Amino acid sequence: MRRHLTPALALLLLGGAAACRGANADVSLSKKAAGSAQDVAIENVPVPAEDGPRLVALRTDVVVLDQPKKDATVIGGLRFGGSVARAAQPHTKNDDCAEGYYPVRPRGFVCADKGVSLESTGDLMAPPNTSAALPYRFASVKSSTPLYARAPSVDEQNEQEPKLSSHLQKAAKQAPVTLRAGSNDVPLDERALPTGRAVVTRTGQGVGEDGKRTATSFFDGAPLPTIPLGDRLIGPLVPMVLRRGSGVAIVGSTSFEGPNGPRKFGITPDMMYVPLDRLEAALGSTWHGVDLSRDKGLPVAFVLRHEVTPYALTKGKAERLDDEETERRTPLFLTGRFRTVENFRYEEAEDGLWFRERDVIKVVKRKKFPDFVGQGTKWVDVSLALQTLTLYEGTKAVYTTLISSGRDVVGDPLTTASTMQGTFPLVRKATSTTVDASEFDNAFDVLDVPYALEFAPGYAITGTYLGEPAGEARGFHNVTVTPIDAHHIFSWGGADVPRGWRWFAPKPEETITVHVRK
Repeated sequence: MRRHLTPALALLLLGGAAACRGANADVSLSKKAAGSAQDVAIENVPVPAEDGPRLVALRTDVVVLDQPKKDATVIGGLRFGGSVARAAQPHTKNDDCAEGYYPVRPRGFVCADKGVSLESTGDLMAPPNTSAALPYRFASVKSSTPLYARAPSVDEQNEQEPKLSSHLQKAAKQAPVTLRAGSNDVPLDERALPTGRAVVTRTGQGVGEDGKRTATSFFDGAPLPTIPLGDRLIGPLVPMVLRRGSGVAIVGSTSFEGPNGPRKFGITPDMMYVPLDRLEAALGSTWHGVDLSRDKGLPVAFVLRHEVTPYALTKGKAERLDDEETERRTPLFLTGRFRTVENFRYEEAEDGLWFRERDVIKVVKRKKFPDFVGQGTKWVDVSLALQTLTLYEGTKAVYTTLISSGRDVVGDPLTTASTMQGTFPLVRKATSTTVDASEFDNAFDVLDVPYALEFAPGYAITGTYLGEPAGEARGFHNVTVTPIDAHHIFSWGGADVPRGWRWFAPKPEETITVHVRK
């Protein structure tokens, strides 16, 4: 779907852009915090109707406050170009916000400053597809590239990108490469659980009319709209330079004149421009964890390394079945039976084959549970030593998978690359976020990492569209999982991020608990 701006809104973008489900109408927007007359009045403010007038964010992370004053608690951030339902009139006008604080849906207040528009009737930027494992199309940077804040002229491109003409000539000679299946090629059910293998179909994301997916069709095909957004006339032309290996999300594409003719640029979720000739598709891993919510439960094992084979145990001997090599990270449902043969312990899989304990990671049935666990409590059990994550509803395990935590595993998180241990409620839920470069050993930057569940400042469960994180501690503080796992955890874990918001702070009744242990 193509989205166009009126001249008035384009002018607003030039000056202002800088670098759920709804509740019932009679639900209050926020709880009173201090007991003043204003607080009592806030408690009775109705939630704006979903079909009411809109407020649109003209910059990333326009703050949503729990009260109509500048020093109130921030409870969320709107995504760039996202619209939310608002009240017809501001609740409060004061010196903090001359145009007034507007109640928004489903809760909170937004100041109508230059960072927002009250004129639009809908989204100005395509929203993330939160029904998919990857909510945007993603790319990794092949060679260092500027991230342009506005349409660059030919002279500006030459100035910012040394030897650009030579680079473009080389890029033009490269034949299109057929791309493999990725995260969004794995079919999912209504619970965001995988239902089959990854298959690139003619209707798949970024597949061209010839039935093939190439870099050209992925970034520049018909499914990617061209969004005619105005140039940014203020601020730096290049807010940042993306290093080789960096990651970026793409929501659309457009063309500007380049040194060798028209040049194609990708549009990021915050309306930056990045040259497509410096990008390659990042399709995400197709690997995912195991659904335990139905017939099969724990114990489950994951094959730990490459070149692992099962064994047949007969008459006190273990026969290696070399023709049955099992791929790394393959999940195995275990019977719970084990045997020790020639000083090695073997675990029995449900198909009757045996695996050496040293070749697998086991997630066993819990006999004891933390004190906070009650009937139906949704909680996440993270084991740093095993590099596993298991979702629980009360005492029932419903999903288990592999993770990548801080690379020092169980060290001191204040002084080492380690994930903090403890029991935490979620403090922030975001459809996408930019993670600290420390997560990637400061080698590059990764923007718009999908499906982040922050459980402490600087610590989150996130997906990644780069690499294969599962089962190896490679990060800094975060718990990283594959896109399909991140999407399922995000969908399962508490309230949805409201429409038009990029992130929000869940209320106690909307959150889940994260339990991180050795």
